[in-house]
Amino acid sequence: MLALVTILAVLLVALLALRAAPPIIWTRYRHKTTWYRAAYLVYLAWRARRVWFAFCRDKKLAKLVKEGRTTTRQALFEVMPGVRVERRECDQWKVPKLKISAFGYGLQGRIKITTEASYEALDKVKGELVDLWQVRRIEFDHSKSGVLRFNAYVYEPLEEDHSSPLLDADPVLQLGTLTSATPIPLLVDQVGKPITLSLRSSAHGLLAGGTRSGKSITANSLLAYASLMSDVRVTVIDPNLAAAAPWYRTAHAVCTSADPNDAIEYLREIRREMESRQQLFWDGRTDRLTDFTSETPLWLLVIDEVTNYTRHPDKKAREAFTAELLAVASQAAKFGIRLWLLAQKPDSSVLPTAIRTNLSTRICHRVDTIEDFAHLFQDARSLEITAADRSMPQGVAVVHLTGMQAPARAKGYYLPTEACWRISDALVAAGHAVRELPGLPDAEVVDFPTAEDHAV
Repeated sequence: MLALVTILAVLLVALLALRAAPPIIWTRYRHKTTWYRAAYLVYLAWRARRVWFAFCRDKKLAKLVKEGRTTTRQALFEVMPGVRVERRECDQWKVPKLKISAFGYGLQGRIKITTEASYEALDKVKGELVDLWQVRRIEFDHSKSGVLRFNAYVYEPLEEDHSSPLLDADPVLQLGTLTSATPIPLLVDQVGKPITLSLRSSAHGLLAGGTRSGKSITANSLLAYASLMSDVRVTVIDPNLAAAAPWYRTAHAVCTSADPNDAIEYLREIRREMESRQQLFWDGRTDRLTDFTSETPLWLLVIDEVTNYTRHPDKKAREAFTAELLAVASQAAKFGIRLWLLAQKPDSSVLPTAIRTNLSTRICHRVDTIEDFAHLFQDARSLEITAADRSMPQGVAVVHLTGMQAPARAKGYYLPTEACWRISDALVAAGHAVRELPGLPDAEVVDFPTAEDHAV
């Protein structure tokens, strides 16, 4: 008898495992999670289905279709003559249809809206549903009529580390596949979706943030993808050499001088390119260049620590630089030139309003004050989110890109400087070197540290 019970128990466990295996495997590989996390999320989805009926009935979200009948019958007539017992059948309820499954950060699905389970009614019990499903928060989306979509988060996307896709990819294989139309994954928003930037369809951008806020990591992603694109030309102006160093050998032009007069020459090169492309407007009968090739590439100009130039002690030099920068910011986008400025505090003393208004893409990492945040978002005080939070984790930012209806919080993909050097080495090995590193013999090989070296 004991052996039979053991066999039945083993068979039951096997059946449960077979039933749970497909969603666990799907969650594990589709959303790139650990086995434990995938199994736990699938369990929570199963548990949510089990408690849904009782929850809807208790919160009056279900409709009573038919009350159970009450019947009476004699009980144990031979033993207790004359005693009758009432028996009531179960009520029949119609609950809103729930479809739920696990995804990388929690549970997702949809609820069919009914008269009892309206959006307003479900929104009122959201807090109780959070406790019942053992999640941290639930986001509702009622954009589709008759259906309420939801994401229930067990893990917060902004608290996770998101590795850049370039860390797992072979940079050499990316050379022939990436173009200016390729979406660049820069960040992951608070619902776990990638926020991408298309250099071809976007315009100029402003990237701000204090020291160790994650601003440099976001700049790494922008420059790394641009360097791998076949129809993009990169110019970096960086007096501190932090952003420019990995791309010194492969960028079209690199300026590491802190003198505004030197940086002006690179801006004037951009101006000359703008003049040379004027004929393309007549040939294409258009007001904006949208097609780029290796002969006529999209030109990405990145200026890090722009404050060093716009607040330089030499008044004449800084005014000349600001004038050239304004000309590029106001006119270059239609010629296929994209300007990205990096600064810690882009206030009016650093960037005149005339320049900032042309920088439509805004990414603001952690800053010290609400005034600093307002330099990027004029409605900063009325927004529900802010970057003026000293507890904001490194890498998290408030973002507004082309096509976004409102600013959103997001966390940047992690691409360290060591990975940028490896990508640069691959570009050099593939014959894309423009110049040698300064002060090094042509035959000297530089062994730059890797992430594994730092882990030792």
